[in-house]
Amino acid sequence: MYLLFFSWEILSVSWIALSGFREGADTFLIIGGALTILIHTLFFVFCMMFLFFVRRNISNRKFPYLYLWFVPPIWIAHEYFQLFGQLNFPWLFLGYSHTYDLHKIQYIEFTGMFGISYWICLIGCITFYIVKLVQSGNWNNSRLKIITLAVAVVVIYFIPDFYNLFSDAADKYRSKSDEGTVNIGIVQPNINPWKKWGAKQEDLITNYLNLSSELISKDSLVQLIIFPETALPFHFSWDLYNEKYLMIKNYVDSIRIPMLVGSADIHFYRNSQHSPPDAKQFSNGQKYDTFNSAILVEPGKDKNTYIRHNKFKLVAGSERMPYQHHLSFLKSLVKWSVGLSSFQIGQDTLLFDLPGSDKKFNVAICYESVYPDFFARYVNMGADFSVIITNDGWWGKFFGTYQHNQYAVLRAIENRRWIARCANTGISCFIDPYGNQHIKTQIDETTTIGMNIGVVKEKTFYTKNGDIAGIVSAYICGVLFLVSIVAMVKRKVI
Repeated sequence: MYLLFFSWEILSVSWIALSGFREGADTFLIIGGALTILIHTLFFVFCMMFLFFVRRNISNRKFPYLYLWFVPPIWIAHEYFQLFGQLNFPWLFLGYSHTYDLHKIQYIEFTGMFGISYWICLIGCITFYIVKLVQSGNWNNSRLKIITLAVAVVVIYFIPDFYNLFSDAADKYRSKSDEGTVNIGIVQPNINPWKKWGAKQEDLITNYLNLSSELISKDSLVQLIIFPETALPFHFSWDLYNEKYLMIKNYVDSIRIPMLVGSADIHFYRNSQHSPPDAKQFSNGQKYDTFNSAILVEPGKDKNTYIRHNKFKLVAGSERMPYQHHLSFLKSLVKWSVGLSSFQIGQDTLLFDLPGSDKKFNVAICYESVYPDFFARYVNMGADFSVIITNDGWWGKFFGTYQHNQYAVLRAIENRRWIARCANTGISCFIDPYGNQHIKTQIDETTTIGMNIGVVKEKTFYTKNGDIAGIVSAYICGVLFLVSIVAMVKRKVI
């Protein structure tokens, strides 16, 4: 069983390790990718072990396939639990397989992504049952049941299409806007993620600013310019890099347009007793932490007053070692050659105000965009549109770059929000609340794009209530576990 799911992992996410063989890449990717596959395979194995446990204790001769009804909630709970803890890797959820079939996934504004997973599992289980009935050879007794189940599969398969048709989702959400639009500009600099940390930083910043000027020359009415994740390869708040910071600040002050920049950042603890156990420390005893941040550089303000979002969901093993807060020695095991090791977990829960307007937006940094409930939480706080900044340049043109971009489609539909997605080397785009991607860039393309996107106030059922499907499935699994234990005990007693 382990080998089966291990093979699936190899086919799906081997790009993590393979990226380490690219020119100039850090070999740490090879190790990290291999460990990810080896460990994450166990999540699927544990799910199957629980299913077999339930099957053994609940099914009987009279109802040998009773357990099939419990496969969907068991699988959904398995996916739901992967959203928690620091060893999670919520990348291979079944729901992500249908991001191109927009007409079939519009109902996730109610169910979230887990609704797609449940739909897939249900169709698969009924089909499996039909095959078993046909293989039994008892056609006369099973004919009506087989026909009924076959019709059920067809109906269930097309239910999402009926919802899409009768809800008029395509026309309603392709240009959805409750209160006008905002003009967003995206800079895709296409900087080699391995080389930029050793490059001359002034040249990098000059390149970013030239691209920003190019963007403004196309549309002088742009209201927000977005740079990708860790676009600035230095700790933004550190006075040591004040000269580089002033290049950004002076430019923003001159154009009078706010700029959302991805950057590494630093926080110094005035009182070391108030620092977390895994805080870093200089030789003079000064404790500090570094963050993967999104910082809103506003005209007329300085770095002490800029609003920033520090990344919550850090990639295990690369940006941060799991549970290093409790085992601080683990942080020394992560040593990338690009300044991205041992980030501290962000603690802020804030929205950004778009200067010069009453509009608000949330920012997800890279990996945070694959957490549906986490993303929806910010929209529920009042975000009128959403921004995703990422640096997928590590993966080049491997599957991961395309997968990550497609996952943002579900976030747009779940919350019915416009999303501006800015990626270092691509793919950058604008995604409407129906899931269509507009002005989509190519990978390894240096470019700027801009668009007026809608401002949406309406909140979906999913936005307001979160992963109810996952929670209910988790409770069902709890009940199944107790029932299975009771059945097992009774069988032994008898």
